[in-house]
Amino acid sequence: MTRPDPRAQPRPQQPADPRRSAERLRVVLEESATRYKRLLELVRARRAALRTADLARFSQLDDTERRVVAELQELDAKRIAEARALASMLGLAANASVGEIAERLGPAGGRLLILRSELRELILAVRRESSVLTQAAERLSAHLAGIAQTVHSALAHANIYSRGGQIAVGANVISSLDIRS
Repeated sequence: MTRPDPRAQPRPQQPADPRRSAERLRVVLEESATRYKRLLELVRARRAALRTADLARFSQLDDTERRVVAELQELDAKRIAEARALASMLGLAANASVGEIAERLGPAGGRLLILRSELRELILAVRRESSVLTQAAERLSAHLAGIAQTVHSALAHANIYSRGGQIAVGANVISSLDIRS
């Protein structure tokens, strides 16, 4: 364990500057807005890939979307840290919202309020679009499962429904299908 040098001069503490901290918060909010716009583009592209059943593209977009979400998580941690530091400088509670911070900053907080509103709209749009994509993927999955079940029952010669309304699958029957005629 190293000990501090007792002869070293202590550094004078710089007074906290709310303007610099507000600027850092603004930069984080702008970067977050940029990432949310990218995320919205990716969700829409995934929906298009699902619509055309381009599963390779869908998977590729999913990987890219995961990276953007990870970046957003990092930015969110930075936003929380910057907001807490700025709230402390302004004499607000540590969990003060961006809106409360912007109000305390006065006219200088106007850009923060605009960014907060923009981010809120982007987040809601991503949630809406993601919800639509989830529903479409679930419907496609159910449809494909139904097709697979129908094909399997035709080849297994079952055609018997169980109590749950599902086609009861009997023992596998080895058969062939003539696709030429």
